Amino acid sequence: MEINCQSNFKLNKTEKKFLRKQAKARHTLLRHEGIEAVSYGTQSLVVANGGLGNGVSRKQLLPVLERCGLVEALLMPPNKPYSFVRYGTVEESKNAYASLNGKEVVDGLGQKVILYLNFVEKGSNLTSRSHSSRRNYFF
Repeated sequence: MEINCQSNFKLNKTEKKFLRKQAKARHTLLRHEGIEAVSYGTQSLVVANGGLGNGVSRKQLLPVLERCGLVEALLMPPNKPYSFVRYGTVEESKNAYASLNGKEVVDGLGQKVILYLNFVEKGSNLTSRSHSSRRNYFF
């Protein structure tokens, strides 16, 4: 997950853009929900740009997430540009992070949306695939 900035290689323009967008997603989550992303693998991920506020539906997102492992829970807060997913194992979550971070999905209008994933601590209120509209619904 972490980029070693001390190495001798330079990031290309696309990689730099990706890192900026991922950092912005972490900041948005912290600002809107008070949830801080972590730098180590957990069962839970926040999926930036993969939310109802972006026009991405559960029907579109869930199959993409399920390709990486057993999705125990998917929470898509109303009018938010992100969602939360919890996998059965940390390994499945890490697989999703590696496979889906920076990948495109098609939203409800047929436009491409790039997903940005970050690990978050497991939340006690994220249960089943149900939808919740409570504030601080995840933690």
